[in-house]
Amino acid sequence: MVRARLSFPAVLWFLVLAFGLSGCFETEPLTQAASRGLQPAAGPPQARVLNGSVTVAGPAGYCINVEATTESDIEAFVLLVRCRPTMRSTPVLSATITGLQSDETNDTLRGLTAFLQTAAGRAQLSRSGDPRDVEVQEATYAEGAIWLLIRDQGNPDSFDQTYWRAILPVAGRIVTLSVLAARDHPLDHDSGLSVLRGFVMRMRAVNPAR
Repeated sequence: MVRARLSFPAVLWFLVLAFGLSGCFETEPLTQAASRGLQPAAGPPQARVLNGSVTVAGPAGYCINVEATTESDIEAFVLLVRCRPTMRSTPVLSATITGLQSDETNDTLRGLTAFLQTAAGRAQLSRSGDPRDVEVQEATYAEGAIWLLIRDQGNPDSFDQTYWRAILPVAGRIVTLSVLAARDHPLDHDSGLSVLRGFVMRMRAVNPAR
């Protein structure tokens, strides 16, 4: 777990990008999608958002849930579900992309990792905006990304409260990727992390490095 002290410039960087990392932005589309039922859907395998600057794609077998995709001038949210039914319950994936350009450094991301474990950082991760709802169970900076295991009491009821999240630069933007299991079919630690790693790899593969 990273214990690095967050520098003042990194705090400023985070505050500029905070809206793009906020769990609050994701709450409404996740809740609405859950109310419709998170069934497999034969949607497109990819979606381009923010004027085509970022392509969102999941691991093999995942498709875009078009109804749950939302976009503004500064942020986009995309939900991915399995393209076809499977014999066992599978997690859903989400991607939140900020429209702000990223000029992050390794030191900045390490500092952000430490910040997200503070009360102010947990408030940004929280679905409700209340840091008391969130427990950051793991927080690591590795391979150019922040890897988080989070327990959030504000997760929509259909989802397990514990989920994986990665924060990383993609195509010059800051992207937050999440793996959410059904409440009745929680993922074990290694399975959740494995799916998230596959999601990160796929996002990097379909977007050019900058």
